[in-house]
Amino acid sequence: MQRRNLTPEAGGTQARRVCLLAVVWGLIGTGCHDLAVENNNAPDRSVALARPGDVVNLIQGTFVNYWLSIQDCPNGALFLSTLADENSSSWANWGMRDMSSEPRIAWDNSTTYSQRNSTEAPWFDSYRGISNANDALQAIRRAEETESADNNLFTREGYDTARLKAFAKMNLGLMHGTLSLLFDQAFILDERVDLESDVLELQPYMEVNAAAIRILGEARAVASSNSFRYTVADDWFYGLDIDSRRMVRIINSFIARLMVQVARNPEERAAINWGQVINQVDMGITEDFSPIGDEDGNDGEYDCLKRYGQNGTNWTRADYRTIGPADESGGYENWLATPLQDRLVFDIVTADRRINGDPVDPKVDGSDFEYQGTNGPFPPARGTYHYSSHNHKRYQNYLNDGLNGAMPHMIVTEMDLYKAEALLRTGGSLNVVADLINKTRVSRGRLNPAMGSDGAGFPSDAQSIRDSASLWAKLKHERRIETFQTAAGLAYYDDRGLGDLVKGTPVHFPVPGRELETLGLQNYTFGGVGGIGGALAAYRGRDYDDVRPR
Repeated sequence: MQRRNLTPEAGGTQARRVCLLAVVWGLIGTGCHDLAVENNNAPDRSVALARPGDVVNLIQGTFVNYWLSIQDCPNGALFLSTLADENSSSWANWGMRDMSSEPRIAWDNSTTYSQRNSTEAPWFDSYRGISNANDALQAIRRAEETESADNNLFTREGYDTARLKAFAKMNLGLMHGTLSLLFDQAFILDERVDLESDVLELQPYMEVNAAAIRILGEARAVASSNSFRYTVADDWFYGLDIDSRRMVRIINSFIARLMVQVARNPEERAAINWGQVINQVDMGITEDFSPIGDEDGNDGEYDCLKRYGQNGTNWTRADYRTIGPADESGGYENWLATPLQDRLVFDIVTADRRINGDPVDPKVDGSDFEYQGTNGPFPPARGTYHYSSHNHKRYQNYLNDGLNGAMPHMIVTEMDLYKAEALLRTGGSLNVVADLINKTRVSRGRLNPAMGSDGAGFPSDAQSIRDSASLWAKLKHERRIETFQTAAGLAYYDDRGLGDLVKGTPVHFPVPGRELETLGLQNYTFGGVGGIGGALAAYRGRDYDDVRPR
């Protein structure tokens, strides 16, 4: 796919072709939260999908639909990173300047807002993919009902329907999961929905999340009871060779992620079935899930975070609220104590070798972060607190290779740290928690080992690398550094559930204004200091030093 070489500011208003939900399904709004359905497209769709090869092509594209719904730039990938103060950028592109500046403001959900794609694209792209998956699954079901499940047009032409169903259902579940994590409510649409007669209602995010997990469970059941493979040549998983057994593990890990990340506040995070999270993690991935980027050849096989999020010269820097807590010089405490508009770049001195390659010299690159030293590419009038001394570089090989290569999307460390959190919340072994943290704290950070005797601490403990810090504080640091720029939104979802978002940050987003307008519903939004759906005050510093921003 040919991509326009975006520059800061230029990409913020780039046009993107999207289909309204009403267009994709031929839906007509009734002017309330109920949606009467008239499927005007059904005759054309049944003709278009009469050939098995067409259905197979549609199914293959559902992973592209999932990937683009979240990992592309106009779909909020970098926007969510800056919203969580993972990356820092004050460029207007994708709403980064508006929503990561302080004090936080409410999301502009109008149909005329120039950066509306950051919520419109995930919504409409997800539903486009959901529509494709449902159409394909319904086509297979019609063939099986007309003839038989084991001898129909698909099987006679050599297609393994179990392989097709598992893939379509997996991506159908993932796209519902995306909607549940980002929006306060959404429609639940699986292949059981009859678009000619059913009345659909917007469902709250917890219901959408439960539906996503149910659908993923159906995909897992198909994969568990059958044997098949998606080869590198097939390219269904972006250059990966995935058999049905590995697919089951991937699905289990996605379920664990959705279970944890749906929480909007600390109370909801605490109420998660953490025992079930442990089960999902234990049955999940044993190697990183890293689709292979192929920007030279195929549409969609591209990762916005790993492109623009590692360009410290023009686009972004690593936010001090993520890497600053590792500082041992007092510079971060001074930065926090400085009035917001007066904050400037300072040099981080830390023993964490991922940030600094030398524990004394702050100018030596770490394994994951590159020292820049200069203020950054952002206009000072937009707030010098956006400046930072470092940019992320862990996936520079992907960037330097012309956006070709591994794109880690779900790593084993993410799962290990979910399990560590689950053990902390359920009274599990603190020694096991320490061991899980040390997998990266020691091997990659070169820090002194965490110990069970450090004490659990509390979920509200501030991120820290210090030996004297609690296991909770150390876990937070490992998660922030290790999952940096893997899956879009992870830092935002974690901060939200743990109560660490900057005050006023939206905890989720409204149904896009264009959709509300089509459905005849009143516009609404979230966020802003003191606003509905705005995060309460949070602090990501060192609570035991009793330092607070002022």
